[in-house]
Amino acid sequence: MDEFIKQLDQNLDYICHEIINGRCYITVASNRKEVICPFCGWPSSKTHSTYSRTFQDLPIQGNKVFIIMRNRKMFCNNPDCNHTTFAERFDFISDKAKKTQRLEDEIVRLSLNCSSVAASKTLRENVADVGKSTICNLLKKEIPVVDKENVIAVCIDDFAIRKRESYGTIMVDISKRQIIDMINSRDYETVCKWLKTYPNLHVVSRDGSVTYNNAIADAHPGALQISDRFHLLKNLTSYGKEYLKKKLKPQILIQAVSQETSNEGTGTIKQADENRKLTLKEKYERIEQLLAAGKCKTAICQSINMDIRAYDRLMSMTPEERESSFQTKMMTVHEEKVKQKMERVNEVRELKKIGCSNHEISRRTGLNRSTIRRYLDENFNPVHASYGKKKNGKLTPYIKEIDECLEKGIMGSEIEKKIREMGYDGSSSTVRQYITDWKRCRKLYYDRSREGGRKTETIERKNIFKLLYHPIENVKSISREQFERICNEYPCFEKIHSIIWEFKGLLTGKNVDALDKWMEKAKKLGIPEIDSFICGLERDLDAVRNAIKYEYSNGLVEGSINKLKVIKRVIYGRCSFETLRTKTLRLEKMRLLN
Repeated sequence: MDEFIKQLDQNLDYICHEIINGRCYITVASNRKEVICPFCGWPSSKTHSTYSRTFQDLPIQGNKVFIIMRNRKMFCNNPDCNHTTFAERFDFISDKAKKTQRLEDEIVRLSLNCSSVAASKTLRENVADVGKSTICNLLKKEIPVVDKENVIAVCIDDFAIRKRESYGTIMVDISKRQIIDMINSRDYETVCKWLKTYPNLHVVSRDGSVTYNNAIADAHPGALQISDRFHLLKNLTSYGKEYLKKKLKPQILIQAVSQETSNEGTGTIKQADENRKLTLKEKYERIEQLLAAGKCKTAICQSINMDIRAYDRLMSMTPEERESSFQTKMMTVHEEKVKQKMERVNEVRELKKIGCSNHEISRRTGLNRSTIRRYLDENFNPVHASYGKKKNGKLTPYIKEIDECLEKGIMGSEIEKKIREMGYDGSSSTVRQYITDWKRCRKLYYDRSREGGRKTETIERKNIFKLLYHPIENVKSISREQFERICNEYPCFEKIHSIIWEFKGLLTGKNVDALDKWMEKAKKLGIPEIDSFICGLERDLDAVRNAIKYEYSNGLVEGSINKLKVIKRVIYGRCSFETLRTKTLRLEKMRLLN
């Protein structure tokens, strides 16, 4: 124990200790011969009095530690000192503090990743008695200092302190990739004044905010402003989508690419319908066959229309668990009925063995004599003859006729009228439900008749919008041939798609000289939404040119805001902005965020 106390301070001697109800009380005393006055620096060896000072330290073996120190009050020998007496002080604990410095550091470390309430609850159980107010005070005790002289390149952006009511601004050092400062405003005057406190800013990356543009220009006129490429491309794509929403319906019709494609799609859907009818046991047997054929997991799941997670769960089961999972509720009920029937059968056979006649067995069991004769038959099967056989519905004989009519585009009411003439006597809702399911499954391949008898197919507008973000090769829902038909039949889409992808090529290719030509070409389209985007570019043209020319971006600050949101939600409603700032900067300093 004395060695443990010496690790705390070499000037302390261990005296005794006792453990009471999970608390370890350690008594120590100072062994200094001379004590330095903290006010004048003179040494003193004359004791005025002694008193007990109790404080907490890190726990030992799950026991909270309270150190009782016999502290001394000393006379100051310096006649010029303003203090006649002074208390003995130590480096490991602050003056009048109730916790050692290392315990305070541990409390702060554990409190940075959760709220003060949650941290207090955890610390009270295992570490030390501390309240949420004490934790907040410890967080505010040491505010990280920013070395503003060495900050050269940064990216800034706004974040919501309280959505739609108050906003702040965050700054990230591009070279260190760390959050270095935050303020609780995004107004021009506040941001400009804040930026002036960083004297050596040469590069500032931002979004298209006019406020930030003016604040940076006034605070650092010679600084290089860079507009964020992500926001530029996002804004252009959003304007393009707004225009296309006015021109295109949620589902558009294009000329069918080929009859073979339609047939292929129909075949795929029919196969999927057949796969849905398979039981889990039948699917497992199919998996075993495909594995033996050398198929990979992905190909197997696609072949039998099975989710890959269900495949993993099924294959990870033991044989006993797998057999149990194959048992459906109907199978369990049927097995129980078979078991009960066999008990009756065995009862009848036992009575027959002891010489009872069929009449006597019928009197004792209450069974019909014809039933008894069947039970006594050696070839008797307790399983019902219709078990496992699916009964055909009233609509089943007319399914083929309905499918052919749907392929021709005949209306549902006409189809119902036709099959009723053929003998169907079921409900109309059954017919409507089947037609609805059929159309839903074949949505991409469902042909409708248009004027002139041309075959068409339906394309979802949301899938067309994917082409504005991804190359055609990465959009699985639309083929190359369909893309070409869309461009031919809907010139408005071809214009937007072309102008967006030209701008993307301009950004990735670092072709600053091509920006003016692109803007002229975009203006000639005469699209109001694109004209609005061009006006935004012209208002911030230098920053846009810098975005094309340099590699800087706002990606760092966007990621940091996501981290900041997590911290903000943890302490939501309990702490001020200053506590949020302190917590975030201390986390950055400890490298827990990045």
